[in-house]
Amino acid sequence: MKIMTPKPFYFDKGEKAVLLLHSFSGTSNDMRLLGRALERNNYSVYAPMFIGHGTREPLDILELGSPDKWWQQTKSAIGFLEMQGKKQISVFGLSLGAIFATKALEEIPGIVAGGVFGSPLYTTNFEEIRKAFMTYSKKVYSFQQGLTEVEIDSKIRVVDTKIDSMLTDIRKTTVGVNKNLAEIKRPYFIGQGTSDKLVDPDATKIVAQKVETSQLHLYDAGHVLTINSAHKQLESAVLNFLENN
Repeated sequence: MKIMTPKPFYFDKGEKAVLLLHSFSGTSNDMRLLGRALERNNYSVYAPMFIGHGTREPLDILELGSPDKWWQQTKSAIGFLEMQGKKQISVFGLSLGAIFATKALEEIPGIVAGGVFGSPLYTTNFEEIRKAFMTYSKKVYSFQQGLTEVEIDSKIRVVDTKIDSMLTDIRKTTVGVNKNLAEIKRPYFIGQGTSDKLVDPDATKIVAQKVETSQLHLYDAGHVLTINSAHKQLESAVLNFLENN
């Protein structure tokens, strides 16, 4: 069986456009269901892939990527949609992507609306995110043909030495974004799973208080709202949000 490599996608459908930003150990594939739902309703959709992601080497995320690079990519993605002639651009992000979607709403005047799913803003403990990344790394390596148990263990040890530095950088970025939440004056969608184990579900209430324009949507689901049991509810709520803002 051939495993397809994830790729960014762009659905060119209408003048209104939505930028979708994926998570720390995810890819643009996690945004495809939402992207198709938006496309069916005449929105153009762009889901780029953050540097280091979409490969079969988890270390690429830690060694090639950084919050600064991912923020530059976010700005470039907005620029791409503007060059395509899109007039109303909204931006949404899942988990890691939520940080940059929020930063875009704080800093880029041309964005009309946006929001977050499973946002790590105001989550103080990144231990569960760390564990999830280690589990993800083991899974990726175990699927690679030709790697022995010893080689897998060796690679996992390298990931283990590098993950904390990256998580520190991400946390610093969230602190900066948290400070400017009150600057957001455009409609802000917050989607949060009540049984999310990776980020603190209660932290979203703090964000909702800080952003006057926020609309909080809670789902009886886990972290990856775009593909888990809540995805259809989320798609419907995001569409409704876009149509009414």
